[in-house]
Amino acid sequence: MKKLSYILSGLLIAGSSAFFSSCGDNKDFWGPHTLTDDEMEIKRQQRERIDADLILNYTVEFFISGNSYDGGDVKIDMDKIASEFGISKDALGTALNGDGGVDVTGFAIEGSTHADNMTSSNSGAYWGHWWDKDGNVKNWGDEAMVFAEFEYTEGGEGIFHVGQFPGHLVADQEVKFIEALKYQDKRVAIVITAIGRERGEVKATVVASNKLTLETADAALAALGAGSWADVDWVCTNADGSYAQEYSADAPGFWYDKEGFSGAWGDNASVFATFQEGQILIGQMPGQMTAGSTVTINFSAMYNNKIVENIITVTIKEYEDPETAPEGEPASIEKDITLTKPYDAEWGDTEPLDVKEELRQCFKMTTYQIFKALKSGEMKLWVGEIGNKANEETGEPAYTGEAPGWWLNGEGAPVSYGEESVAYVFLGIAEDALTFYGGNHPENCSPNGQTIKTKYIIEYNGVTATYNITFNITAAAATR
Repeated sequence: MKKLSYILSGLLIAGSSAFFSSCGDNKDFWGPHTLTDDEMEIKRQQRERIDADLILNYTVEFFISGNSYDGGDVKIDMDKIASEFGISKDALGTALNGDGGVDVTGFAIEGSTHADNMTSSNSGAYWGHWWDKDGNVKNWGDEAMVFAEFEYTEGGEGIFHVGQFPGHLVADQEVKFIEALKYQDKRVAIVITAIGRERGEVKATVVASNKLTLETADAALAALGAGSWADVDWVCTNADGSYAQEYSADAPGFWYDKEGFSGAWGDNASVFATFQEGQILIGQMPGQMTAGSTVTINFSAMYNNKIVENIITVTIKEYEDPETAPEGEPASIEKDITLTKPYDAEWGDTEPLDVKEELRQCFKMTTYQIFKALKSGEMKLWVGEIGNKANEETGEPAYTGEAPGWWLNGEGAPVSYGEESVAYVFLGIAEDALTFYGGNHPENCSPNGQTIKTKYIIEYNGVTATYNITFNITAAAATR
């Protein structure tokens, strides 16, 4: 007999010991009680029982990935759920998108205990969660395996976007989790089993090879025998000549290293390729390719064991500055500006504050010239005073945020990202745009809001643009 013990304690019982007659020959009612197999089966069934009036079961399969959050979509039977609740499908969907309406509560049911977890979301949607291997709710991190994010589409479909934490799933691993809804006295459970599959080795024959020097190209569907682009998968080449199948850029797409082989976003990346609406689109990794440099990549279409190779040579051209620098002598300026946003836990930014024209006139430079000077480090952004938080070896600003920018504490002083960091303010730079924007730290900033005052100084050739910044983080938006 399997043994599972528990203690009966703290009971004041009046009457006969016959009250415990179901315990059979175990006469020591105040000590350990050995459960029978039947009793253990009853307890197992109780643990596995889902407390819901309607239970919907779904399965989604997708390829495991070491660098992508990709997964698959699960279409939920919204009509059946709405009927169970006695409300319209659109009213249900609107509420679950967080747009108000009927008071439907989204929550989770823990996999190990089947206890309710009334957190509506810890993922990127109004309703949805990250889950560990046992189907328990976990925050994004080491134990997280998969996530689910609900969306009610304009077409009237309810979809759970199910994805993965890169590198955590192994081949054929299943994660079963339970998203749930409550409306008045009715409960609905959506049970989703997510299965990670491993990609097989590519075994295909090249049936065409196109050498291209354009940014877009048409592949030969007829050569592949595919009915449409929706049927086609895309591959690129690894350094050893094999094919990489796992998308590393916007799907379907890949990042390439500086030698033109399959790579990843980062310092060794050159360009990426992706396919949209019948065109191959090419983009570059900012700051990694110089004017005049070239890289040749292979972005190939695959269908039914056939491959059409697209050999693309990308040449980086110098940006053609459309502006003319303002006339006159550079002159320092000082401005008061205010950034405002409500607290949020999703790393949201303020609306960008355009300072392009002010900086053009201050430094008598084009937007592109200012962009290049900031990228090269010739133009600097300081906090409080010139030289503050400079690198001891180079004397350059030791930016603590996305350069040029800083994480700040509650007093507006520059700090490293971590326990002291309450908010960030960055100078967003592009060839044609210069803007200030900021955001709050989800954990270190008060949800009730707070105001941070700081001073940013942009310095170039002895001329400065000083901004006295007030960052108003207001209280978090009310939730239902």
